[in-house]
Amino acid sequence: MNVEAWYDQDAEDPTFVTTAAELDAVLDAVAALDGPTLVQLYPADDPDGPELSAGLHEDRGVLRYAGHDVPAGSYSRNTGNRFPIPQWGAVRYYHMTADNDFPDDAEIPAADVRKAAHEFMTSGARPTAVGWTDEQAPPTS
Repeated sequence: MNVEAWYDQDAEDPTFVTTAAELDAVLDAVAALDGPTLVQLYPADDPDGPELSAGLHEDRGVLRYAGHDVPAGSYSRNTGNRFPIPQWGAVRYYHMTADNDFPDDAEIPAADVRKAAHEFMTSGARPTAVGWTDEQAPPTS
């Protein structure tokens, strides 16, 4: 499946991804940005299709999936060794200029985020390589 990747606030158009190597290049670019950053992935040929938001920050990251099967969205869930909550008190990732909060247990190893992004690109469905929760992120003050 070809996907559109949105992560560059200065870009007028998405980055079109057609190969695993191109997806790796997008994920590398997101990981190199300052702070916890999200890329949104959409099927290039289906504007009403599912969305996968993949965030990366150092050795960790987050996922949020929404599609016809999970319209309210679901979040990655770390069922193993959880990462500590950041000093600002919330698991927050940024997409362009918008902040996005995630449940406290949403951060998973960065390698798992990358694996899930590749699975999404292949299947167009919610990745099965990670655990999920439908619990929404708590509001922050």
